[in-house]
Amino acid sequence: MKWSPLAVAAGAALTLQIDQVTSARAEIRSVEVAQPVPLADNAGDTWVSAWAKNGAVYTPSDDTDGFRKIGPGNLAFNRIDGEDPLKLSGVTINPMGDYGAGAEELADGCTWKSSGCYAVDDVLYWVVARHKYGEKSGDSARRQTAANASIIKSTNLGRSWVRSARENYESPIFPGRRFAAPYFVEYGQDGRAAADNGDKFIYAVSNNGFWDNGDNLILGRIRRDKLGNLDGADWEYYTGGDGLNDNAWAHDSGRASLILDSPGKLGMNDMVYLPALQRYLMIGWYYPAGGGKIKDACRETVWDFYLAPKPWGSWTKVSSHRFSPQGFYSPQVCPKFNREGDKSLFVFTAGDWNNPDVYRLTVVPIFLRD
Repeated sequence: MKWSPLAVAAGAALTLQIDQVTSARAEIRSVEVAQPVPLADNAGDTWVSAWAKNGAVYTPSDDTDGFRKIGPGNLAFNRIDGEDPLKLSGVTINPMGDYGAGAEELADGCTWKSSGCYAVDDVLYWVVARHKYGEKSGDSARRQTAANASIIKSTNLGRSWVRSARENYESPIFPGRRFAAPYFVEYGQDGRAAADNGDKFIYAVSNNGFWDNGDNLILGRIRRDKLGNLDGADWEYYTGGDGLNDNAWAHDSGRASLILDSPGKLGMNDMVYLPALQRYLMIGWYYPAGGGKIKDACRETVWDFYLAPKPWGSWTKVSSHRFSPQGFYSPQVCPKFNREGDKSLFVFTAGDWNNPDVYRLTVVPIFLRD
């Protein structure tokens, strides 16, 4: 099927001005953003797609009622059904009750939130961490801080998970904030589109410990056959040079090089490999007013589109788009629905949490143009 802006919403696509393209191979000169399409009967944010071996897409949601009002929780885990990205539906598989009711805090003054989710080798992996809301975090821009992340896994499509919430609270896999918001680098269904040693390693990217308006990104990796051990000591971090060489990596995250530095403009985001283009795409996002808890900041966001030939860079910003008054945030490409040689893509997102019409899983079509 051929997708175009007119097929999505007549006149809705907006052509965006390119900043620059430094790599001749990228050949992307603009990005078009089409009209968002909300899914029915759900509420929540931070939707991240995991395209599993069985062909289904799975996604967590945060601060959520899940689908069909299962009840407010910090976290829920869901399955998204349908083959047409503009006519999807969903069902909540696990309300994740052990992770607390909506906004429920523990002794550290934080709540459970999530970042990356990935399906690889017939197992689902999901990152959870401790977040402190912007009005309480002490950050000068009222940004929401993230710390003490852990990876959990499910071998039964999300019905049950290990490690336990208590274990993650007491002994996090990634203590501190430097790797507190990791998103797995997406290589398609069950990790099959691996490139750049992706058949041997799993990569993940994290900002410096914020949900909104982070400052910079580092890249981690783990041997693919060790991911299921859920051991932070197995992870390495990119320190510079050719990332295909083992000497470009170190086990100490404090030695990591920044793969992208854009202070205040890098909320939690993932990275997706586009095999037809042999390029990686990231969508950085931020609130122009500062942290999301600044008055009315949640009504306006900017998405920055970045491309690179390798997961460690170098990264080039090719376009930007502003959303107002919906304030859509935490955009994540769902690789299952890539079309037209990876140039027609569909993004999972949610908007202003004060507005139930947009505080839900929403699909935004985007088009990469030569």
